[in-house]
Amino acid sequence: MRVEEYQGRIGLEDLRSVAEAVVKDPAWSREHHGLIDFSAAHLDLTANDVLRLALLLRQEEHRTNGWLVFAVGDSSSFGTVRMLGHWSRNTDRSRIFRTRQEAEAWLELNADHIPPGFGSGFTDAYQPAVRNAG
Repeated sequence: MRVEEYQGRIGLEDLRSVAEAVVKDPAWSREHHGLIDFSAAHLDLTANDVLRLALLLRQEEHRTNGWLVFAVGDSSSFGTVRMLGHWSRNTDRSRIFRTRQEAEAWLELNADHIPPGFGSGFTDAYQPAVRNAG
């Protein structure tokens, strides 16, 4: 499991540099779950910053097959992380909690369950079904 802890003001460049460092780490695996703790951080991100970070996380080398679990300390950060999940197309495998303890407890219970639409054949599984509107 990958654990990231943040404190103080966190901006786009901080998060972008960490994302780049993670994929360069030889110990990193696409199968790892991630716990990102923003509970002691203030996310200093505009909507445009969130979109730019989301576009980075949608790139193949940054995608993982595991859960992404976030701990946030305030409502503003909660909303920012929700936007990030939506724009990076990670809503089906991400969960947001108010405390790190809640996030760790949830991940402990669900670590053995593969997030929906992930694993081998990601691209095929993620394509929305075509429905007849008529």
